[in-house]
Amino acid sequence: MQPDDVLILRSRLTGDGPLDTATSRATLRAVSRGELNDTFEVGVSHPVVAFGKHDTSARHFADAVRTASTHGFEPTVRIAGGRAAVFHEATIRFGYTHAVPDSAVGMHDRFRWMSGLIVETIGAWGIHAEIGEIPGEYCPGEYSVHIGRKKVMGLGQRLTKGAAHIGGVIVLDGVDRINEVLQPIYEQLQIPMDPSATGSLRDAMPIDANAFMDRFTELVVGDRNTVDGDLPPAVRKEAQTYRSDHDPTT
Repeated sequence: MQPDDVLILRSRLTGDGPLDTATSRATLRAVSRGELNDTFEVGVSHPVVAFGKHDTSARHFADAVRTASTHGFEPTVRIAGGRAAVFHEATIRFGYTHAVPDSAVGMHDRFRWMSGLIVETIGAWGIHAEIGEIPGEYCPGEYSVHIGRKKVMGLGQRLTKGAAHIGGVIVLDGVDRINEVLQPIYEQLQIPMDPSATGSLRDAMPIDANAFMDRFTELVVGDRNTVDGDLPPAVRKEAQTYRSDHDPTT
C-alpha cells in the first residue's frame, strides 16, 4: 500500500460484538502510531445492542444488559457515542479511522462531514434527508440524520493523539426490532425515548445494502486510491487484549 491509500474493510465483522468494537479501538491506536493507513470499515451487522459509556454507570445497567440478551441481541460497550443503539441484519455499521495532526481540533467538522456524506448517499436514491436531533430519538445527537421526523442514522466519534475514529449505524429496515429491545432498555436506564422517532430508509424506499455501501464508500474515500483487504495480524491480536473492556457480561 502507498501512504495515501485507504484500506477498505468490507464485511469484515467477526460476529463477536465486543471483539468488533475492540478491533475498531485497535485500529484507531494503530493509525495513531503510524502503523496503519487510514481505514474505512463497513458492513452489515449481526444483532447487537451497543451501550455508551454513560449507560455503564446507570443504576440498572445490568438489567439493561440482560434485556438485550433476552431479546437476542449481543450487548457490548462501544468506543464512541452517547447512549444505547441497535445494530442488526438490516443495518449498516461503519467507521472511518484516519490520521489527523491534532485530534482535539476539527471534531465538529468531522461530524458535519460524515453526516453530510450520509445525506448525500441517501440522496443518490432521490430521498431527502436532513441532519439534526429529533425530539425523543434514541441515542440523541446533533449530527443524527433523519427522514421527515424519523432518525435513520446515528454517529459517534473517538479521539486519540494523532487519529480520529468516526462511525455509526445506518438503518435500512427493521424499525420494530429496534424499538422492541430499546424501549425496555431505555426504561431501565431512565432515558426518555419516543418510538415514533425511530425510522429506516425503507420508510422512503427499499435500498439494497451492497449498493448503499458501494456509493457510501465512494464518497468517503473521494479521489484517493483504495485497497480492499484485512487488518494486519498484529492489530487483530491487539484487539483481543481489549475485548473484555467491551463485554459487559464479563
